[in-house]
Amino acid sequence: MLTSVTDALVNTLSSWNIWSAIIATISVILLGYLLAYKKIFKQEWEKVMIKIVMVVGLPALALKGFLTNASIESLKEQLSVLLIGFAFYTIMLFISKYFFLKKEKDIQDTLAMCIALASTTFFGIPIVTSIYNDEFTNMTANIFNIPYRIFLYSLAFIIMSKKNMTISVKKKKSDMTEVELIESKKVKKQTLKNIFVNPILIATFLGFVIWVTQLIPGINAVSYDGKDYFSPLRVDKLFPPMNKILTTLQAICTPLAWLAIGMTMNKGNLKLAMKDKLLWYASFIKVIIAPTIILILIISVASLGHYTNSFSFNSKSLAAMVIMTAAPPANVVVAYAISYNKSPEMASNLTTLSTLLSIITLPIWVVISTVVGALPMFVQ
Repeated sequence: MLTSVTDALVNTLSSWNIWSAIIATISVILLGYLLAYKKIFKQEWEKVMIKIVMVVGLPALALKGFLTNASIESLKEQLSVLLIGFAFYTIMLFISKYFFLKKEKDIQDTLAMCIALASTTFFGIPIVTSIYNDEFTNMTANIFNIPYRIFLYSLAFIIMSKKNMTISVKKKKSDMTEVELIESKKVKKQTLKNIFVNPILIATFLGFVIWVTQLIPGINAVSYDGKDYFSPLRVDKLFPPMNKILTTLQAICTPLAWLAIGMTMNKGNLKLAMKDKLLWYASFIKVIIAPTIILILIISVASLGHYTNSFSFNSKSLAAMVIMTAAPPANVVVAYAISYNKSPEMASNLTTLSTLLSIITLPIWVVISTVVGALPMFVQ
């Protein structure tokens, strides 16, 4: 075991493929920051870039990741990824507030949601795609994002908007005024809309259905050459140009996301953030403690699968989940803080500082993930 771990460490440290991806990530993010700082990029362009990535690029990436052959073994692993995701976000959303118990409620809520919910979609997936460019890893990233987006657009939304709600959680429906009932319905409607009317989540569910239904006996009945049979839901094989369309659209994710992340760093006050001990403390929890928690969870689940011989866990899946968790706070959480006036400046400055720290810690987590991935409970 020691030999395999040592070999993995040496291979990682000497791999130009990995270091090229990391250096490219850092360079383009810093370029975005510099261009925004010098006013060459206008700050309003950031919203346009984010919109393009979220509505076009990432949905294409999510769908493309599932257009691959399915197997029972891979299904077991993806279900374990889903289980880890739900367990991790449940744990983080309920324990994160205890890191800031002495702070006032608004600060406590904002910082807790910032460290619980990383920018796995906008920051994490482009980096994972760049470092581990294969369909299985992309699929893992999208599966992991299902519980993330459910919690981000439901519980996090409710917590961050609570101050502006006139409803007391202790009130019974019969005791509410008409205004409170209307407000309650609005919150529920917005929560459901956030979860289900979402291009990335829709593409993820659609892709998962296409992928998993390939396991239905007899469904792989379509063939153009009499040899390669596939499911009629495999749109990439049924209409071959679709594969090129999705590949082209997903390619815009990485450069635009990295440039926009750099512009986001410029929005916050880095000098002010670096003087704030609370932000350093929160950033440390975000980029060090949170990834450590999910690393422990993954090792536990992978060990269970390995030693019971019930399922396997891929080392690249481990790396993808750890890297995504080590990302800075989700942009949506910052948007919540601004919309509901819950310490918006602190949320913005925390994002700036933790983004800088995430860039520094990224190579460290790649190395750690690779070394841990060499342990016997992981498949290479």
